[in-house]
Amino acid sequence: MRNILRRPRARGLVVGTALAGGLMLGMASPAYADYNSPLYPTLSKCNEARKTYVSSWTSPQQCYRVVYGNGDFAGYQFLVKTRY
Repeated sequence: MRNILRRPRARGLVVGTALAGGLMLGMASPAYADYNSPLYPTLSKCNEARKTYVSSWTSPQQCYRVVYGNGDFAGYQFLVKTRY
């Protein structure tokens, strides 16, 4: 492998591939994916946890009540939105 990199054409190919990959990663836009928080037993705990999800990339939405399909109370949750 060491001898291959001594050849100018092979070395240029390796360098060109590395530069192209770096440019693609550097110029790519970030992935935007909204996600739900874990369930919290009370509304006050849910509102308290929202503060930890605030960043330059994310912003938490309002807490909402979550119920199971049979109508039983599951907890409170909020959506974390990715900022554009």
